[in-house]
Amino acid sequence: MNEEAAAFVDALREADVGQIRRAIAYDGEAYDHLYTREDVTDAQTPEEIEETTKNLILKGFDDELDQPEFARFGHLDLSVRWFHDVVVLQVPLGEWSGVIVSFDRDSVVDTGAFTDIALDYIESPGSEFRETEGEPEGEELDDAVEEQFS
Repeated sequence: MNEEAAAFVDALREADVGQIRRAIAYDGEAYDHLYTREDVTDAQTPEEIEETTKNLILKGFDDELDQPEFARFGHLDLSVRWFHDVVVLQVPLGEWSGVIVSFDRDSVVDTGAFTDIALDYIESPGSEFRETEGEPEGEELDDAVEEQFS
C-alpha cells in the first residue's frame, strides 16, 4: 500500500495543488510518515507530531470506506476538513487503512484539483491503491487499534 500511497502523494506534489505539510499512510495499528515538511517538523516536538498523527488517524477511522448509514450513497471516496490554517484530505482505503494529506490552507486554490487526483487514483482500473485483499479483520485488529490509540 505504501508505494501506491507514496505515488498518490507524489502526484499531489507534482500537480502543485497546495503546499503539503504532512502525508501519512495508515493500516490498522501501523502507520508511515510519507512526507513531513521541514518547517512543520521544526515547529513541533516529535511527541507533538506523533500526537497529531494519532489524532488524524483516529479521524480517519471515523471516515471509513463503508458507512452503513449511507449505504445508498455508495462507499466513501474521500473527505476534506477545512481548519483555519490547514486543509486535511483523507482517503479511506479499507476499514482500517487510508492516506491522510494536510495542506497549508492559504496555499489551496482549487480543491477540485486534489479531488480529481484522488478520484483518479481510487477509480483507476489498474490501480492497487484501494485493494482490500488481505485487509485485517476481526476483533483482534479492533483490540489492537483501540490499544494503540487509547
